Amino acid sequence: MAGCDLCAGAQRMDRGDDPYAVARLETGFVRLHEVQYFRGYTVFAAKTCVAELHELERGERDLYLAEMSEVAHALSRAFRPRKLNYELLGNSVPHLHWHLVPRYDTDPHPRGPIWEDLSFLRNLWTGGSASTVTERDAMRTTLLQELERADVRIERAFV
Repeated sequence: MAGCDLCAGAQRMDRGDDPYAVARLETGFVRLHEVQYFRGYTVFAAKTCVAELHELERGERDLYLAEMSEVAHALSRAFRPRKLNYELLGNSVPHLHWHLVPRYDTDPHPRGPIWEDLSFLRNLWTGGSASTVTERDAMRTTLLQELERADVRIERAFV
């Protein structure tokens, strides 16, 4: 899709120009979110540029959902959150992608949705809560190690 931010991001990952990239799977790209207000916050974006899940061909859709579930399981093993939030939105970026957000008892609002946490939104809008390079790379490595144990085929690791 012309002008799609996530398609452009996938191209940056494939060029090796994304310091948050973790892996390319058969149906999508795994990447840490720049804002790590919630430690381990990850995005899983589809390779195919469609706006809706039902727009994927059935076999690709089934595999994409299976891979998303495996990414979530790897994320859970890597960061040991109390709960994972799964969000498939697309209002701002109409390219199929999941926000996988680990939630911890230490969160300022551990039982509420992330979009009601004004500190999170402020960090999201201003680019705050960025991890250090060392922290970011350690999280990428940990997540990749768990993906390697998962039931997915990693086409390319970016760590």
